[in-house]
Amino acid sequence: MIEGPRKDELVEAAIAWLEDASAPVEGFHRKVAANALGIVRRELMQWPAAEAAAVARMSAILGREGDYATLNVALAEALRDGTVSAEDPAVFDHLRRTALDTLAIDQPRYRHELSLEAEA
Repeated sequence: MIEGPRKDELVEAAIAWLEDASAPVEGFHRKVAANALGIVRRELMQWPAAEAAAVARMSAILGREGDYATLNVALAEALRDGTVSAEDPAVFDHLRRTALDTLAIDQPRYRHELSLEAEA
């Protein structure tokens, strides 16, 4: 997942704004708070399955087990040192799926030509 802001930071910021009596109640600021909480909700609901799928893909590519963060660093290092080829279709598929899963959480209305729906 994207490194920041973290779920707790988004929730804390939304709570702080909602508790601030001097904050504007309508319009843009309300949408910002709702968007932040929506990101947190989607991350809580969607990321566990996306993370498990990413771990399975990275484990297959690297030939080893581990958690998401460890395998993600290992994949980056393997790509950098040439142990894993960036030309490998499994690597591209993994990167595409992970990016699309991340976008589905952060920007769910975003459509891109790499979308898995575009293949159908």
